[in-house]
Amino acid sequence: MTGVILVVEDDPTLLRAISRNLTARGYVTRGAASVAAALAAIEDVRPAAVVLDVALPDGSGWEVVRALRGDGGPNAAVIVLSALRPNQRLIGELGVTHVLEKPFPMESLLRLVEESTRRPAISRGANP
Repeated sequence: MTGVILVVEDDPTLLRAISRNLTARGYVTRGAASVAAALAAIEDVRPAAVVLDVALPDGSGWEVVRALRGDGGPNAAVIVLSALRPNQRLIGELGVTHVLEKPFPMESLLRLVEESTRRPAISRGANP
């Protein structure tokens, strides 16, 4: 695996659990608990994949996806975590790789991260 997995989650317990599980599988992770922290991390580490909660304290995770898909943004795989079923049109338009509804089995997330990091980079604006 090359690159960093950015984990964007405002629940500190879940952020720690995801990061620890990914690290145990050999991934390098970076955590962010807000949109602002995620945007700064994207510029800093240019992640290979992003595990992203859409309900964040300072805005919507969709802002993070838009930044990833904008001009010059990294072609990172995006795995959206959500307690609510996200809008399918928005998922397609933003090139989200996977959606995982909360609560989720950790093994499912780990499998999706592995699949996503082995796939070729997605095209901006393409459907997943």
